[in-house]
Amino acid sequence: MNKKRFLWAFLTSTVLLVFLSSCNLKKDLSSGHNNETINYFYHHEPSSFDYLVSFLMIDSTQYDNFVEGLLGYDRDGNIRGAMAKSWKVSQDNLIYTYQIRKGVKWIQADGSEYDKVKPSDWTAALKYAADSKSQYLFIIQNSIKGLDEYIKGEVKDFSYVGVEADDKKGTLTYTLKEPEPYWNSKLTLSVFCPVNAKFLKAKGKSFGKVAADSILYNGPYILTNYTSKSVISMKANDAYHDKKNVYVKNVNLTYDSDSDPTQQYREFAEENFYAAILKATDASYKKILKKNKDKICYMSENAGTYYGVFNFNRQSYKYTTPNKDKESTHKAIMNLNFRKAVFFSLNLAKINSQSVGEYAGALCVRHSLVPPNFVNVDSKSYGTLLQEKMNALNPDWQKVNFTKDGNNTSYNAELARQYFAKAKDELRAKGVKFPIHLDTVEVENDLSRMKICKSLKQSIEDALGSDNVIYDIHAISKEKMLTVTYNAESSQDIDYDFGYFAGYAPDYRDPFSYLDIFSPSKGGMLHIFGLSTPDKEIYTNSDREIVKAIDLDKYDKLLNKADNIRTLDKQGDRYTAMAEAEACLLDNAYIVPVKREIFPCMLKIKPFSWSFSPTGCGSFANLKYPRWKYIELQDDIVTTKQYEEAQKNFEKRFVKSKVLDKVE
Repeated sequence: MNKKRFLWAFLTSTVLLVFLSSCNLKKDLSSGHNNETINYFYHHEPSSFDYLVSFLMIDSTQYDNFVEGLLGYDRDGNIRGAMAKSWKVSQDNLIYTYQIRKGVKWIQADGSEYDKVKPSDWTAALKYAADSKSQYLFIIQNSIKGLDEYIKGEVKDFSYVGVEADDKKGTLTYTLKEPEPYWNSKLTLSVFCPVNAKFLKAKGKSFGKVAADSILYNGPYILTNYTSKSVISMKANDAYHDKKNVYVKNVNLTYDSDSDPTQQYREFAEENFYAAILKATDASYKKILKKNKDKICYMSENAGTYYGVFNFNRQSYKYTTPNKDKESTHKAIMNLNFRKAVFFSLNLAKINSQSVGEYAGALCVRHSLVPPNFVNVDSKSYGTLLQEKMNALNPDWQKVNFTKDGNNTSYNAELARQYFAKAKDELRAKGVKFPIHLDTVEVENDLSRMKICKSLKQSIEDALGSDNVIYDIHAISKEKMLTVTYNAESSQDIDYDFGYFAGYAPDYRDPFSYLDIFSPSKGGMLHIFGLSTPDKEIYTNSDREIVKAIDLDKYDKLLNKADNIRTLDKQGDRYTAMAEAEACLLDNAYIVPVKREIFPCMLKIKPFSWSFSPTGCGSFANLKYPRWKYIELQDDIVTTKQYEEAQKNFEKRFVKSKVLDKVE
């Protein structure tokens, strides 16, 4: 399972984002956009600069600035050519041929030229990634023809793999096993960056170590200094092919252990910082908000979705209630009307406000697994497609706005009680006793997480009545909690009935990247449902019975039907079919989507001047993990009005975003 995509809910809510700073801000800002130096804090030590092996965000937030692959995202979310100048696709959608930019240079840490970037650098990179067991292999292993066989050792000759370079013609060709209409979005991942074979051999095991001279540079910046838990410095690469879009020429990062939660705001107020993230749970937040009410911006982490989940096959009671009426709880969870009652009982805005404040609590609400603006069909957003499918399934879904984030329309206590009344009649007929006890676990000394959990408990019990449902919170250590939630590898370890622990972010720009995780035939996160994960556990008769009983097999059929639409000219049909599959997922209330990340902050950065990457390098689409290319500074503090207007303009552009180069 990919732990990069599987997000622990609330993890980032307890950690301040790292943002831009400048010790000489007054002096620098006097020159407006000519400012070329930024000082900044970083909070996490990089573990590797091996961009072909490591997919950890603590690493990619640095090396994304140093190396560039075939394609990348621009400010509007368009996929553009990067090292690839143009490309074409065969009629059967299996062969992609990329024309590599001429004259791009590999630069060493001292600024000297090492070699020219050439197509064979990509074949060397893929072979190295395969031989080194790259953490990205699960994304590409079954995509490229012959790669799976090579990785498994069934084929020893790498030339069998479907990648071919012609250095004379300047072309690179990939041959896929089957069509993937989202293939180009995969190429924004760092595993599709090139590597110079001669340099790789010379460095040996020291390639990609956290040191300036361990890699070569073809991206916008060159690392000039790294001192552990002290300094990371980089400068603009003068040989970079797109340096006109590199406005910040020097970046100096200083290590910050997050020991002082108010430091960034104080420094920003003293004009030493270009931005500050505001911690809404801190006692100082209300005063800051009152003083700067027209200068607070709410920056979103758009790609990741966090959600609550039911355990349909509870096997562990290690840290929860072993002597409760287990059978009644199980029968309740298996009942669709009961699950819908819980779905509509959650006041998501209030629950989220416990970590980000009242205003942002409503802004960060999300009602779908796939973000509503993730993809589009002829300027119609995915959220609009999903809304149409949901409305067709049940008129009650018309009350919920799936077309955009930031609304609390799934909270409907009256509707929740109506569904519970139906469930209660059905469950009584099966001998179920009330109240139903739903177990969850929570970190005992994490006040922020506990506040969220208690708010969730209050929401359920207020809407449905504590004489009907009791949400039992079991406080345990963080280490114990992780073993039965986020870090659980087996369905047998999951120790809750309903919990809000999970989140997910995609690897490529297609709804399937989200929706496949709950597929009973291939899903990598079925264990959080209490069901066996197909590729890691033996799928039991009990699993099959539950899948059939809750109609999860119907979801699987719809998802597979959608995924079988593979040609580029049918991409709109594919997205529409994906929306139908997600509608089945949500209508059956297997999960309860809760939120996207929202961070209140103050800025002197031109709003939406950064690149917007819903997947791939620079993903998460905000300045938590910044890629410095495109970013521009401004003299004055960004007002809330300026930010919101820029956001509206961006959203209009983003819904039209696409792969810009013509596909022949």
